[in-house]
This record gives sequence, C-alpha cells and structure tokens, in this order.
Amino acid sequence: MWGWVIAIFAGVWLLQLLLTRVQMKNYQETIKKLSNRSSGYLGVGIQKQKLGIGAIAILVTDTDGKIVESQIMKGVTVFSRFQAFHQWDGMALEEVKERLKDDSLDAAFLMAIEKIENQMEKKTNLAF
Repeated sequence: MWGWVIAIFAGVWLLQLLLTRVQMKNYQETIKKLSNRSSGYLGVGIQKQKLGIGAIAILVTDTDGKIVESQIMKGVTVFSRFQAFHQWDGMALEEVKERLKDDSLDAAFLMAIEKIENQMEKKTNLAF
C-alpha cells in the first residue's frame, strides 16, 4: 500500500517538474522574442499571490516611452501561457500609470513600467 502512495507522489512531483520546465521555456522564448528589437526598452513585472491568481506583465516601449507591445500571463497553474495584451498599445508610460488600479495584473504592469523608467534614467545619466 505505502509503495503505491510513494510511487504516485513521486509521479505527481516529476510531472510538476516537467510542466514547470515547459512553462519556464515559454517564458524565456517570450522574453527573447520581445527583446529582439533594434531600440527601445523591455520591462517585466511580476505579482505573486499567496492565495489567488498571480500575474506577469511584459512591456516593450520605443525610445520615447510609448508602449509598442505587451504580453500578460495570469493564472494559478503551470498551464498558463503568455497572451498578447493590446489595451495599452500606443500609450505613454505616464498615461498608463494614471489608469492602473489595485489588482494583481495592474501591480505587475506598474513593476514593468518602473523597470523601464529605471532603464531610461540610466541611459539619460550615461549621456551626460
């Protein structure tokens, strides 16, 4: 009896490891695809929840800070995948920040925006 319980537990654990690896591969491929631009900035925001749905937001902007592409991943399982998110396309970062609310997806977008702003600031400081 205990042998079967241990075998099932080990099988479920190995399945979780495999599915996590597949999800990480999807994450890496999405980042690689979105960072393949000649200019601009990329920011990734992650909002983890202890209980509930977590979110990852990836924003790509041009050199002026206008959003040219974004992708989101929301979910609680390893079956979640990135999806195109067009709501902010063409908008400036400041305009998007004004429209954000307090849910987990908006918190992920805010983190991504802050990372892009940090990159822009560093580039500006290097120019002087």
